[in-house]
Amino acid sequence: MSIPSEIRPLVEQLYEVLNDTESLATQGLFALRTAMSLFPENEILMQYFSSITNFQFCVIGTRLQAENIVSNILMAGVPDADVQKAGDYLAALLRIAPESKMMLEKVIEKLEVLS
Repeated sequence: MSIPSEIRPLVEQLYEVLNDTESLATQGLFALRTAMSLFPENEILMQYFSSITNFQFCVIGTRLQAENIVSNILMAGVPDADVQKAGDYLAALLRIAPESKMMLEKVIEKLEVLS
């Protein structure tokens, strides 16, 4: 069984945003390592590290939620109402994910100024 056609674009967009956010977090950690090598005891840099790792955990959690939703709607005999609810939840995740990405971009911009 495949993902219903009305939900597939939501899943693809959500995974794209999550992958982009994950890449940004990795980029941010590289920039942070450079700054932390110069200022290892800097509390602000430690806070940035905490923020970036929190974004990574958020990506992991959101991806797991999406995967669980998709696996649940792929089961045989799922009522249309439940598929609709799953689509609504995926749409809500898709609205939230770009906000996290934008916040992470701001953190990375600040780090790049320090480098």
